[in-house]
Amino acid sequence: MYFKCASSPNAAADAESSAAAGAAAAGLTLFAAAAIGLPTRAAPMGVVFSATLLIYAVDDISDGRMRAQPARWLTVGLGGGSLAVQLLWAPISVVIVVVAGAIPALLYGVPIHGRRLRELPAVKPFFVSASLALAAVAVPSLWAWSTSSSPAAPRVIATGAALFTLVLCNVCFFDLRDRVADERAGVRTIPVRLGVSGTRRLCLVLSLGVVGETLAIGVLQAPLIAAALATAAYARFLSAPGGRLECALVVDGVPVLLGISALMF
Repeated sequence: MYFKCASSPNAAADAESSAAAGAAAAGLTLFAAAAIGLPTRAAPMGVVFSATLLIYAVDDISDGRMRAQPARWLTVGLGGGSLAVQLLWAPISVVIVVVAGAIPALLYGVPIHGRRLRELPAVKPFFVSASLALAAVAVPSLWAWSTSSSPAAPRVIATGAALFTLVLCNVCFFDLRDRVADERAGVRTIPVRLGVSGTRRLCLVLSLGVVGETLAIGVLQAPLIAAALATAAYARFLSAPGGRLECALVVDGVPVLLGISALMF
C-alpha cells in the first residue's frame, strides 16, 4: 500500500492523491483501534491523516514537481498546519512518536549523496509497510494509555503484524504498475527483481499470511481477510497493471473500506 499512485504533472491531481493517501491511513487507524478493542476516536485518525498528507506533499517537493504550483504548496501548509494544531492537544507520548516517525518519513524521498532512501533495493516496501502499520496501531494505543485504558499487548502486536503484511502486499501490487518505469530508472523494486509472475505469487503468499495473522486478532476477521483476498485476486488476475483510477480503488480504497467496516461491525 504505497498509497499514493503514480505522480501526475497536474497539481490538483497530486493533491487529491495525497488526500486519498491520508484517508487510507486514517482508515487503517480506525480499523486498528477497533481491532485492538479501543473506543472510536476522531483525534488519532486526524493526526495520522494530517501526518500522511504532509509527508506525501513533501515527497512531491523532493521530486521537484512543486515549483510554481500553489495547489501543492497549499497541501503542504494544510498538512503541516493541521498536524501542528492537533499535536498541541495530543498526549505527549503521541507527540513523541509522531515527531520521531515523521523525521525518517520526511527524509524518505530526499536525495542523500545522490540517492534516495526509497531507491535502495528492498527498502521501500518494508519502510512504507512498517511506518503505516506502526502509526495505525501506535497512535490510538498511546492515546488510550494516556487515559488509563490499557489495550492488550498481544492484540496490539497481532493487529500491527496483520496490517504490516497487508500493506506490504499492497506496496508490491502498486509497484507492479511502475515496474517498467522503475526498471528503466534503475530502481530495483520487488517487481523488478521478481517479475510480474513472481510478484503476483508473492502477493498470494502475503495474503495467506494476513489470513493467518488475522486469526490471532479474534475480532473483525472477515473484513481484513476480505481485504487481503481482494488485493491478491486483483494482482493475480489483472492482465496488465491498472490505470490511476484502478490503482486508487484498490490501494487506497481497501484501507478506507476497512475503516468503514470498523464502524459497522
